[in-house]
Amino acid sequence: MARTGEPDTTDYMATAGCFCMTSREAARKITRLYDSRMQESGVRITQFTILSQLMLRGEMPIGKLAGLLGMERTTLTRNLAPLEEQKWITVRSGDDPRARLIAITAPGRAAVRRAFPYWSSAQAQVGKLLGSEGQAALKLLGSRNLG
Repeated sequence: MARTGEPDTTDYMATAGCFCMTSREAARKITRLYDSRMQESGVRITQFTILSQLMLRGEMPIGKLAGLLGMERTTLTRNLAPLEEQKWITVRSGDDPRARLIAITAPGRAAVRRAFPYWSSAQAQVGKLLGSEGQAALKLLGSRNLG
């Protein structure tokens, strides 16, 4: 690290290969592909991910759902609001009034069923673009605690 008054000889070109920047760019592109494929269903991929996990796992506290999705609780809370407005989920207090429980509703299950063929098409396209090695690398990275 250069001190004040000393010439800066840092090679900032190294940032052009930043793994964080590249992974975020890839995530945005993949999200756009899913959303484009799923547009006709009326369900965005971010909504589908939340709803499908609730459909698979049942009612759960918001903290647990955030952990499963690898999201911050505050981000998940923002993403839950439109689902609640659509009546696709319910949010209620648990035994501990500070803990909120999230559950999918019948209309939410219908939204997942309606969106599933579009999601499946997007999933196949992304899988093809990644190839088997890319899929394996993505799954491995997702399974690791990088903290």
